[in-house]
Amino acid sequence: MLVCFRLSFVFFLLTAALSSCTDVIPIDLPTAESELAVEGTVTDQPGPYTVLLTRTSGYFNDQPSPAVRGAQVIITDNEGAADTLRETEPGRYQTHRLRGKIGNTYLLTVRTEGEEYRAATEIKRVPPIDRLEQQHKVKEAGWKDGYYVLYNGPELPGVGDYYRFKLYQNDTLRNKPDELIVRDDALYDGKYISNVELTDRPFRVGDKVRVEALSLPQDYYYFLNEMFTQINNVGLFSSPPSNVRTNVLNRNASGPKAVGYFAGTAVQSATITIQP
Repeated sequence: MLVCFRLSFVFFLLTAALSSCTDVIPIDLPTAESELAVEGTVTDQPGPYTVLLTRTSGYFNDQPSPAVRGAQVIITDNEGAADTLRETEPGRYQTHRLRGKIGNTYLLTVRTEGEEYRAATEIKRVPPIDRLEQQHKVKEAGWKDGYYVLYNGPELPGVGDYYRFKLYQNDTLRNKPDELIVRDDALYDGKYISNVELTDRPFRVGDKVRVEALSLPQDYYYFLNEMFTQINNVGLFSSPPSNVRTNVLNRNASGPKAVGYFAGTAVQSATITIQP
């Protein structure tokens, strides 16, 4: 009994000592200048196409990014077509007649708060998806039990193609940080891609799975790779965060900067429903 009392008393003293040494140290972080953030795409699919305009905010700010309202937003192409986007809700601008086309180039112009920003992109080719197949894995090393979707389709000849693959489960995009899937054709140029799993997370019987293959301009491919690195940069040995590239430039080189990307993509898709 005496031993237990002594141990309890020692523990009490240690706890009191440690708690009395706790200091709250305020960290005064510098406030970065707010910048225009652009997120927009134009595809070879029917529109409308959307451009989102917001302002960046502080790292610890937990509120939605402020929308940029009343901007003039225009998309033009190399064939002379022009579309002035309409603001359908705060910070959300949509086309109403432009149609994207493989091989065309596009220029986004944004005028706001006395500044003019521009971003250029192109729509590259994309190969067809031949078919999707399912595979049931049970007690296989390195895999969770469940159903997996396998991709089958050709890769077009000619090095320099870049792709993103999107997976939709029952019409909802799988959008976890490690599900940003981008690839280049350096190792697969002109080959047939057969029975490739696009994710290590299984599906269930009855799930409707849609796979989209999107062509990417080279610089957008690098942008998405940098995004993947940053959003998965966690853990004890993570590297210091850094800014990713952007193709949105202020025409006034000494004016405020912008972040984000305006990209062109072509899209192919295929769907499968998981069967028992």
